[in-house]
Amino acid sequence: MVAIIFEGKSDKDMLDEFCNYHDLPKDKIKYFNFEGKDNIFEKNHEYYKEIKDGINDLQSIDKMLIIVDADDKNDENKNRGFKASEDKLKELIANFKFKIPIDYYIMCDENEIGNLESLLLSMLDEGQQNCIKAFKKCYKHVLSDKWVYNSFYKHKKNKIDFDHNNFKPLKMKLTDLFRD
Repeated sequence: MVAIIFEGKSDKDMLDEFCNYHDLPKDKIKYFNFEGKDNIFEKNHEYYKEIKDGINDLQSIDKMLIIVDADDKNDENKNRGFKASEDKLKELIANFKFKIPIDYYIMCDENEIGNLESLLLSMLDEGQQNCIKAFKKCYKHVLSDKWVYNSFYKHKKNKIDFDHNNFKPLKMKLTDLFRD
């Protein structure tokens, strides 16, 4: 069984779709929704005890993947930005006493900024990306990638190209997790 840790419901929804698309065994995944990045970085979170019990007592969890958003490095929270997130993940993993392989994946656009929605928007064709940039520029308020994606693309059928190059690192990590 593979433990996959993530920030929120949108992450799980995308992971389910991704695993379905690539025929990855969802029945071998135990999802843990930590409801926020800061909770993932809390080493005493109750889910980590559950994972530890699953490793030691039940021997049902044999691998783990932690998925977080990169967010924006200019955010006042010190754990925001790709590098800060990566450093915090490495520190967290080093402090675990779990005797299983643990990996991580940071969701962001091609510039290592943002979140799940930034990753998804980065896969749009150039025309769509230019349209969004133009709209953001003329709009009088700051628009997050989450707002743009949820407003314009979330409900579109066949909206995500799971074969896009930007998904290759995630596909490799998930595929590796299910190798015996």
